[in-house]
Amino acid sequence: MIMTQALGWALVDSLWQDALAAAGLAALLALVPVRAARTRYALATLTLAVMLALPLATAVRVRETAPLMSDVVTATSPVAPGPTPTPPPGPVAAQIRAALEPALPWVVLVWFGGVVALSLRLASGWLVTRQLGRVGTSSVPDACREAVARLATRLRVTRPVRVLESAVVQVPAVIGWLRPVILLPASALTGLTPLQLDALLAHELAHVRRYDYLVNVIQSVIETLLFYHPAVWWVSQQVREEREHCCDDLAVAVCGDAHFYATALLGMERLRAATPVFALAAAGRGGSLRDRIRRLVAPVQTEIFPRWMAGVLAVTLALGAGAHLVSGTAATGDGGGMRAAIDSATVDSLIGRVEALRNPEVRHAAVKTLGSRRDPRMVPPLLAIAQHDGDEEVQHEAVKALGKVRGGAGVGALLDIALTHPNPDVRRKAVKTVGDVAPPEAALGVLERLAQRDPDAHVQQEAVEALGHLGSPQAIAPLARLARAQPNAEVRDEAVEQYAKSAAPESALVLLVDRLANDSSSVVQVEAVERLADLPDGLGIPALRAAARAHPSRQVRAEARRRLEEDR
Repeated sequence: MIMTQALGWALVDSLWQDALAAAGLAALLALVPVRAARTRYALATLTLAVMLALPLATAVRVRETAPLMSDVVTATSPVAPGPTPTPPPGPVAAQIRAALEPALPWVVLVWFGGVVALSLRLASGWLVTRQLGRVGTSSVPDACREAVARLATRLRVTRPVRVLESAVVQVPAVIGWLRPVILLPASALTGLTPLQLDALLAHELAHVRRYDYLVNVIQSVIETLLFYHPAVWWVSQQVREEREHCCDDLAVAVCGDAHFYATALLGMERLRAATPVFALAAAGRGGSLRDRIRRLVAPVQTEIFPRWMAGVLAVTLALGAGAHLVSGTAATGDGGGMRAAIDSATVDSLIGRVEALRNPEVRHAAVKTLGSRRDPRMVPPLLAIAQHDGDEEVQHEAVKALGKVRGGAGVGALLDIALTHPNPDVRRKAVKTVGDVAPPEAALGVLERLAQRDPDAHVQQEAVEALGHLGSPQAIAPLARLARAQPNAEVRDEAVEQYAKSAAPESALVLLVDRLANDSSSVVQVEAVERLADLPDGLGIPALRAAARAHPSRQVRAEARRRLEEDR
């Protein structure tokens, strides 16, 4: 009976004790900057532990004092029989406790039933998670294992980490503590670029490095024991959100570009599905993806008044803006009034409005406004519009806007579009923009890969032209390889032109003479003749004379003679 009483009072007192602990955490989080994820995570985790310790301490205290109170009552009880005087009424708190005491056994019974039910749910989740590492798994390509080993070294992960392809999970996830396993869905291996996959693998390895799986198990146990308290669930959600933020920060430190990591998260979101309770996924069970991306790419702003006040104002403004948007749409039919609203909108409101607009012309105007701001925060929504909008012109405008973002922050998104977009015209637009704005070290490998492997010949040609526009000596060797070995004659033709424009005249002469003599296409041979005629100081004249006299192709001989006549 004493144990039931102690447990009952611990449950009752935890209602106000844990509420105070959660209020304290809310006050601290309002003071700590959003970017300080490690500090915020430590505060939230400590608060969750305190919320468990408070009822335990109450139970111990009540159990220790109960025998003493029993002894006092026995010693002071009257021995002689007779009527017992009515005690004077005590304080209000004492009266409330006296009224609650008969109900304590029922409180404990209801609590115990809830713990049993949630424990069964927790156990089933644990069993499902264990099966993830055994059912439907297969080995991953060697390149993926090498990437995990390389990233583990950079993150200083000392434990061996296995990586498997899973037919069950839909997003990358990590399970296990002592012997962690990273599970990759087949769609991630085929639907993400290697750089994007590296970024998400870094996120999973960050979970391993921080022992998040173990903390998540303990956290789930605390949620089960204190299931009745809404404040516990709120604090636990803060722990999950800040855990994802901490891993995001580590992943950004590895890949070096917050905006590119944000595009990787967006690419992963297209593959997202429900994740078992114990699995830790890059999608994260804590916080919305939009909030995580905004935290990564938005500039830090100084808070001049409390966040709760900002929240109230934001809700009020959102309701007013929504009413204005509805009335404006009804009055103008997505016409000029909506364009005026877009031109005067804030950055955050534009994101939501573009998604809701039905008229492609108005969406086009909205995307153009986003691009004119050149704000790095616009990279994720512009990428989403370029990938998913139903109108090709809107997609093109989104690609153009990404090229205008300050500091080249949109380059990672442009490369992603160039590699993965299903529409070849949009890929071609992205490739052209990459050639205009991307630094050579970021674009060289991707452009050469597109020039060699893209299924559309026009995209291949655009990639070769973009290589030439980079203006980098490092682009010379890829252009030479493409000029000699690309199967498509039109792409070789473009590579010959760009090489002749980019290389030193002596180097250009060597390649042009080789293509003139050995290329299988007369189109490429004619291009070589044209570029030989353009070399400075008459460097190509001897080769032109030889071609005019003895080249097997009549078309090439005629072009060589014409160029020689013009040169006289």
